[in-house]
Amino acid sequence: MSRFSVFLSGLMLCIPCASAAQDIIAEASANNIKTARILPEGADFGYPMARLGDQVTLTFDILDDNYSSLAYRICHCDSDFQPDDLDFSEFADGFNDRPLQDYENSFNTLATFSHYTLSIPNRDVQPTISGNYMITIYDDDDPDTPLLTKYFMLYDEDEGGKIRCKVMQPFLPEYQMQYQQLEVSVDNSRMRVSNPDRYIKVYAMQNGDISSRRKLDISGYLGNEIQYHKNEGGNVFPGGNEFDFLDAKDVHFRPLGVDEISYTPGRYRYVMTPAVYNNAYQTRGDINGQYYVKNDRAFNLDLESDYVDATFALKYDRFTNHEIFLYGAITNWQCDSHSRLIYNEEHQQWEVTATIKQGLHNYMFLIRDKDGNFVDYHHGSHFNTQNEYLIAVYTTLMKDRGHRLVMTKVVR
Repeated sequence: MSRFSVFLSGLMLCIPCASAAQDIIAEASANNIKTARILPEGADFGYPMARLGDQVTLTFDILDDNYSSLAYRICHCDSDFQPDDLDFSEFADGFNDRPLQDYENSFNTLATFSHYTLSIPNRDVQPTISGNYMITIYDDDDPDTPLLTKYFMLYDEDEGGKIRCKVMQPFLPEYQMQYQQLEVSVDNSRMRVSNPDRYIKVYAMQNGDISSRRKLDISGYLGNEIQYHKNEGGNVFPGGNEFDFLDAKDVHFRPLGVDEISYTPGRYRYVMTPAVYNNAYQTRGDINGQYYVKNDRAFNLDLESDYVDATFALKYDRFTNHEIFLYGAITNWQCDSHSRLIYNEEHQQWEVTATIKQGLHNYMFLIRDKDGNFVDYHHGSHFNTQNEYLIAVYTTLMKDRGHRLVMTKVVR
């Protein structure tokens, strides 16, 4: 069995004045693994998160090669998604390092791929505590080399209380037009934690980008409420803009925003209309950077939805000192060599080509400086953008082993 070349890339998006958590270990993905995501059972898109005891499902495709000897393991992580020191028996029942045998081969597609599915809990693995988890897929002949790593979250709200959160225009003038501010309050009446600053950790994440997670700092108390109302730090996020769309549900129909659909041996190719940098807020609905798999001519979306090569372009300063990335779930929110745009001298524009599965995809272009610090988006950044935020509350009580995820809330 041949080996994949594994690439790792940093995920942390540096935001000015943000109170950053410890850097999340980058998710890994072998070059031939595509459309890897973890969702609640039955969901088309969303967060890799479920209530403890409910199922989350990992799906991914392996292009070209048919691998039949894969295995997986899970580990429990702390609130910063760093693997902790818990033994398997302390966070799950069953057995770790189990074979991954649920896969099917594609049909009615130009691209050849195998579609893998893994649901947790299953008959082999049953997590017993809430918190952050990491799942690793590897070749059974080489367990020390990960082919795919993904994170997911299991929460147990029976242990917690309520979260109140408001998305607002920032108070400080330097953030007012381009950023958004969160005002978060956590109910401590059921947890009754006497030292919240030490034993409670609260994080906010924008849209589905796990690298955007920020730890919030306590600003005060009001009765049983713990308040996180600071005007800077982790409470402030770039607003961005509404995402652009690529509609790739039907390769025989050229939608708005696509200049050309052509056929190359073994693959359809989409050439997107070049985007132009502007700073105007665009009022339109989106799915906050997510995507869902869809083929208008298929019955089995997982196996009959084809892969296409889509070329994205941006008209932008040729001599910029900044780096430009294709951003969103379409690139797993990662800023790396696979999502970075390269200047095309002939077309006088920045370009990148991504291999994606048929469906509806959100995307935008993220501009960063050479140190990885946020600069702008190709449609600017605005306080009134309709973003989505996930608030997650962890307890680190001494009576428990491991950081428990006790409360979650999604706000828009």
